[in-house]
Amino acid sequence: MYTRNLLSYNYRSNIDSIVIRKINLIKMLFLLLLLIIFLTSIVRFYNSIKCINSSSLAVDDFKTDISMLSETVNIIETERTSNDNLQINNFGSDGKIVDASEIRTDLAAALIKIGDMDNDKKLSDEEITELGVMKLDTKVIQKELRKFQFNLRSSDHNLKNFIVITKGKYAGTILYNGPLKFIDDEHKRYFGLELWMDAK
Repeated sequence: MYTRNLLSYNYRSNIDSIVIRKINLIKMLFLLLLLIIFLTSIVRFYNSIKCINSSSLAVDDFKTDISMLSETVNIIETERTSNDNLQINNFGSDGKIVDASEIRTDLAAALIKIGDMDNDKKLSDEEITELGVMKLDTKVIQKELRKFQFNLRSSDHNLKNFIVITKGKYAGTILYNGPLKFIDDEHKRYFGLELWMDAK
């Protein structure tokens, strides 16, 4: 009888210890799951901050490039007009008005703010001609950039992706006509220093 009670006690004791181990294991797994969720949320938060900062830095670099290019084309124009240098076109452009089809859709939509003279919410070839929108003469611009030791810092260094307005009150304004999107943390997409639109 004593042996049977002892065996029964040992059996219950073993079952109790197994149940306690399983409960402890479940507790540990639950705590581990909570820790993983917490760390994942921290990583996501960090990545979102990093993304915002990197987009702000990209826009800052883009604006710096636009400023340098604007300064460069205005210096070229000043030298051109003061020396009557007819070998260089207005504001270091290639001298050819761009076709409406050459202007990217988003830039054309933003240009409507300053170039839509007949208020039809479109940018026609005549309005582009009125603004004098031209591509940059990359050789002339590169020469001046080297002369002034200006280095482009944004993601797009291709001068063929920039255009310049050569007529009217916006003459000397550099605009970006390339494939990249420069969007700040306020969801504004920039095409130039002052020309932007809300990002979609």
